[in-house]
Amino acid sequence: MTPDPPTLLGCSAVIFLLLGVHFILSELPGRRWARIIWYAAPFLLGSLSGLFFIIPTLLPGLWALRLGALSMTLAYGAGWQALRVMLGCQVQLPVLLLACSASFLLSILAGPTGLLHVVSTGFRLAVIAAFHIFAARDLQQNVRIMTPARRSLLRLLRIYAGFHLFLVPFVLWMPAPLGAAPATVWAVTSYNFLAVIEVALFALAMIAIPWEQLAFQQQELILQDPLSGGSNRRAFQAWLDNDQKVCTHEALLMVDIDHFKSINDAHGHAVGDQIITAMGRVCADILYPTTILFRIGGDEFVVVFQCDSPDEMLATAEHLKKAFATETRMIGGGAVMATLSIGAALCPGIGIPRTELLARADSALYAAKQTGRDRVVHFPWAEEAVSSALTSKGSGDS
Repeated sequence: MTPDPPTLLGCSAVIFLLLGVHFILSELPGRRWARIIWYAAPFLLGSLSGLFFIIPTLLPGLWALRLGALSMTLAYGAGWQALRVMLGCQVQLPVLLLACSASFLLSILAGPTGLLHVVSTGFRLAVIAAFHIFAARDLQQNVRIMTPARRSLLRLLRIYAGFHLFLVPFVLWMPAPLGAAPATVWAVTSYNFLAVIEVALFALAMIAIPWEQLAFQQQELILQDPLSGGSNRRAFQAWLDNDQKVCTHEALLMVDIDHFKSINDAHGHAVGDQIITAMGRVCADILYPTTILFRIGGDEFVVVFQCDSPDEMLATAEHLKKAFATETRMIGGGAVMATLSIGAALCPGIGIPRTELLARADSALYAAKQTGRDRVVHFPWAEEAVSSALTSKGSGDS
């Protein structure tokens, strides 16, 4: 049976309309009007475009086809804006209106055939490709983690951007709506099929991505320590159990706040909480952006960062110790003297399991606490005896 283009377009228009209504109803309880408008706009405009193409006699001359092409171009642009709204970005309405207005103006100036008609069709395809490219760029830039739905949507946008760009050089020979040549059944059927596939996958991604964002935020909260702002013990265990658990160029500092229980008993838990918070603040301010902070106990921390030499590691540890003492000096009205004992371990060039690196740092921390606290201790790999430890004493033992 030969497919009937009006019937296919009609079915597509109904599908687009139902998707638009779905997004209106799903967002309506939250009264977030920008989301309601932009989430529904691509599908409602796509449905309107189908209506104009189904009934080209709805308006005199070529106006129904022109408005159908305009609605379709606006639908793709609105899809880009809907994605930006979902990502929390500002809508770029001037760019959308300028591109669509230029495309519509060219279609008004062009006739049903001729050079200007070819230019108008090629420009419209290029604008649609550009909307896909912009959407893919925004999706890739405004993301903390590439979840499965985001990855699938990014792949979809790139494929359809490439498809429309591919059509531009051949616009003179391709039949409408793929090009400027007279329409054929196979061209209408193919383009309609591809449009339905894209719209369906785009709608699924728009539904899935917010759920993925929520799940990611919840996972972050589960793995985050609320006082220090770093990661908690559960996250630390996951770091140890990571598939790539053999360390490479990693320095690990086992950090203990000296006499933290005594500080809590003497000044109260509110002061103790301020000290924990100060530890996170100091790490965020002075350490490398890629540094990972884990709070693995009440007053125990693990600091992990990339490092190439023992001297660099020890200088970083000393900097952390001194900055912490300075940061906490005014807590509790200046009555608190909070210091750190640090055990440092640097992964050798051959690489070792992270658990072994942790054990080395833990042994060094024990030595630091046993030899007076407020100091950094590091055991070089070439020498196992405690007497060979490199020790740097602070301003005073606590």
